[in-house]
Amino acid sequence: MENDDTARLEQLGYKQQLIRSLDAFANFGVAFTVMSVPTSVMPLIYQGLGAGGPQGMLISWPIISILSAFVGASMGEIVSSYPTSGGLYYWSASLAGPKWAPFASYMTGYFNFLGLAGITSGTAYAFGQFFVNCFIAQNSSVVVIGSWATKIITLVAAICGLVIAGYLATFGSKVINLIGKLCFATNVLGVAIIMLGVFFASDTKIPPSELMNSWSNLTGLPNGWAASISVLLACLTYTGYDSAAHLAEETANPAIQGPRSIVSAIATTFVTGYVALFFILASVDPSQFASIYEESSYGLTLIFVNSVGPNWAVVFNCILLVIGITSIFGLIVTHARMTFAFSRDGALPGSAYLHTLGGDQVPIRATWIIVLINSVILLPSLYSNTMFSAINSFGVVGTYLAYLVPILLRVIRSDKFPPGPFTLGRWGVPVGIVAILFLSFASVALVLPTVYTDPESFTLADNITLDHDAYISAYLTNFNWAPVVVVGVFLVSYVFWVVSAHKWFRGPPIDTQTIWAQDSLNEKEADSSIHSDNAIFKAEENVK
Repeated sequence: MENDDTARLEQLGYKQQLIRSLDAFANFGVAFTVMSVPTSVMPLIYQGLGAGGPQGMLISWPIISILSAFVGASMGEIVSSYPTSGGLYYWSASLAGPKWAPFASYMTGYFNFLGLAGITSGTAYAFGQFFVNCFIAQNSSVVVIGSWATKIITLVAAICGLVIAGYLATFGSKVINLIGKLCFATNVLGVAIIMLGVFFASDTKIPPSELMNSWSNLTGLPNGWAASISVLLACLTYTGYDSAAHLAEETANPAIQGPRSIVSAIATTFVTGYVALFFILASVDPSQFASIYEESSYGLTLIFVNSVGPNWAVVFNCILLVIGITSIFGLIVTHARMTFAFSRDGALPGSAYLHTLGGDQVPIRATWIIVLINSVILLPSLYSNTMFSAINSFGVVGTYLAYLVPILLRVIRSDKFPPGPFTLGRWGVPVGIVAILFLSFASVALVLPTVYTDPESFTLADNITLDHDAYISAYLTNFNWAPVVVVGVFLVSYVFWVVSAHKWFRGPPIDTQTIWAQDSLNEKEADSSIHSDNAIFKAEENVK
């Protein structure tokens, strides 16, 4: 089987460099860990309570889960055809055709790079908050929400989480295979302990029927607007499952296992996430919604303290710290493989440096560069806690746009798509269309402002004159910077493409077995035959 995998990789234009030591469960474990419920749902539960409440979260979760399954299924059949560590950008190149392959792969790759960076740094920031929450639960005088000391401690803890996870990611594939399995077990066991502990210890027990009718909008925005941004919690969770594709060159039988891991991870996350939401929300008194929302991403600890007390709240946050390391680990492993593959084709600055493997055939340089980049992305968090939502938002949007391009190309050029072992058959195009519509909607919803800054709250003593400086400061603090980052990366990437990259970047090597490549070859042969026939005809005319 390994020889078959190596042969298929060579058909795709690459030699086997990474060690193929990951089994099916480890590949799935990493994909599931990247979509970690404890590090995505729990830190953002304050936003769900403020924008939609239990009703918004419990209705949007299954909807987003089903729509994500469409995306996962569509991606599954593409990775089955093109099982490479480059994943998304390679798919875009192979599906776009020779003319557009360089540009399509270039833009897809940079959106994928942006998305993984945002999700990884957002997860690291959550890790930093879990650490700080241990002190907040004990009412420490040193750690006060909103203080510079708290922000600095959060930032330092987040960077430490990146370094620890980065170090674990530098081990060889055999160790990563073991850690991938431990990641799954840690996430499932951890979320079970927390949700059951909160539910049974809390005096509040709200029935499911009441939860499904409990709407809450504390954002100051219209209800329709609040309903749109309430999808952030679920969308943040259902992202990063392309990790199964990026680990393809280290996984046995990736043409089958890649799709299985993606679909299985989405299905498992749907169940664990929905159960966790029901248990935790049933334990929160509605009178506490406003307090939890005001505490922002630190509101999770208030839920813990109200249900299990300060000591157990610390224990739960320690459990989240362990889970956080596993999630950051999975994301760094994924991002490092993507960076290694992208630089393999010369698309990134310093590609020659990044495309180097360590002694255990691991992209060590790419791993530490990823740690450095994510540490820099975290620096703006010193300015605003709202930046946590923005970091996650631009991470999800970048990833969704990277998903969107190859799926769109697969639908448009369906007659050129070579199905792999996992195929949707005649359902491939309809499923892809649903995935495109969802990704387009989510990409817009996730860049909407999440907080309304009311000018009336910043008037002077006469209650008429606006305190302009205070208002602008609050507005910028609450501003969702995600669209600025996404548009900025797009413009910089596009300008660089127009000015320089189009002259030297030719895209990845294209699979010689794809249908459009065969068509191109047939056209050349036909042209050659026509020219040959014309030459013979002219020669005969001259003889006459």
